[in-house]
Formats: sequence, C-alpha cells, structure tokens
Amino acid sequence: MRIQSRGALKAVLASVALLGAPALADDAGERIPPQERERRGAVLLEFQPPALDASMYGIRLDISPSFDGPFSFGLMTRAGQWGNTVGVRTRFDGAELGEVKLNYAVGADARYTVLTLANGALRPFVGVTAGFEEFVARSGKGPSQGASTTAFLEPAVGVMWRPGAGRLGLTARGGPGFTFTDTRALRVTAGELKLRQVYPTASLGLLVVL
Repeated sequence: MRIQSRGALKAVLASVALLGAPALADDAGERIPPQERERRGAVLLEFQPPALDASMYGIRLDISPSFDGPFSFGLMTRAGQWGNTVGVRTRFDGAELGEVKLNYAVGADARYTVLTLANGALRPFVGVTAGFEEFVARSGKGPSQGASTTAFLEPAVGVMWRPGAGRLGLTARGGPGFTFTDTRALRVTAGELKLRQVYPTASLGLLVVL
C-alpha cells in the first residue's frame, strides 16, 4: 500500500508541475486586464497531498463562471490507505480493533467567496461537499472483512491564499461532516468498528487556477 501511495503522490506532484508551469509563465508575462477577468471563466484545481497520517489524499476540480467570480462548483474525489491513525479514529469508534481503508469517495463541490482581502491574495469562503464513499475494514494485515458505502455531507469554511491574486496558492478548509448509511458497523475478527454519524474535517491543498 505504501508503494501505491508513493506512486499516487508522484503522479500528483508531476501533475502540479505540468499545470503550474504555464500558470507561472502567464503571471510572469502578460497580466489579464480587469475587464477580461470579468468575462473569462476559470478552472480551479485543488490537490490535497497525503495527510500527515497518510489516511487520505484527493483532488477537487471546480469551475468559476468568471476568473475572479465568487461562485465556483465542480467535482471531487479522494482515497486512502490501510491504517488506524488519527484520520481513521475521527471517523470510527473502535478503530483500535483493526485497520480501515477509504476505497474511494466521489462527490460534488460548491463554494462562495465571501470577500477578497489584501488585493485579492486572501479569499475567505464557505462551501459544501456532498457525495458517496466506501470504507473497508480488516484485522491485522489480513483480507478485507467488512465494508460500508455511505453518503456524506460536509459544509465548510476556509480561505484561499493566492499571492498577488495570481494562479498559484493554497487552500485551507474545515468544518463538520455527516454520514448517512444503513451499514454503520464494520465487522472484523476482534469486534465491530462503528462509523461515526458526525465527524470533524480539515484539509490543506495546493491551488492552481487555469
């Protein structure tokens, strides 16, 4: 699993380099006139590298009708690897009984920029993500023993930092999460891991605006 995680990280870093190069060239060269920014849409790519506990990594792709417009909406996906680290313990009761892996999560994402500060460098926003995810559980290093597919809803507040109102920056967000499922218990040899109905969310991502 670690090899797969490293491969995914390398792919993300390579994508960032390829996407960031033209963005940096644009910022270093021609500046987009204010009137053109109003007419021109934008694509916001947000890369979330593996968390410190390696529990999750993902990507968001949002579209904004105008380059500096307050609204954006799009899609997201994320995945994880086996473990019972902090990220898993925030989602499950009884995480010490086994290991859990986030097989996948897919959803829709929307956000609204409340205001712009520091000449566009800081952009506080509110947002919401909704979708479906699948968890699997096991005891030790054995095969998967339990699984649960859930719906989730994650309202959030956050901030985008884009130095010089440019195309590269960082995004931080956090808020509560809610799960909806008929299968809340994942059975393993040592007992049951129970999916929490309410959990905390937090992420830090690399932002590329195209």
